[in-house]
Amino acid sequence: MFDIGNSLREARESQGLALLQVEAETKIRAKYLRALEEERFDQLPAINYARGFLEVYARRLGLDSQIYIDEFDSRFTLGEFGK
Repeated sequence: MFDIGNSLREARESQGLALLQVEAETKIRAKYLRALEEERFDQLPAINYARGFLEVYARRLGLDSQIYIDEFDSRFTLGEFGK
């Protein structure tokens, strides 16, 4: 199993980026970026938002966003999200 949250956090920190800076650049609220980094997916508005936020955040960090989406999809289906 791939560690989504730590990978995102480590990539952000290695680039010297603060959550508020990424928030301004991606238009994704810092509380949602933090939820992604802490893998608290239940705190995101809906599964489509979670997938979209992962894609945008990973791309901003220069990561392969499809890896993150695939891992997320392997853990959750539409009916299981937030449980």
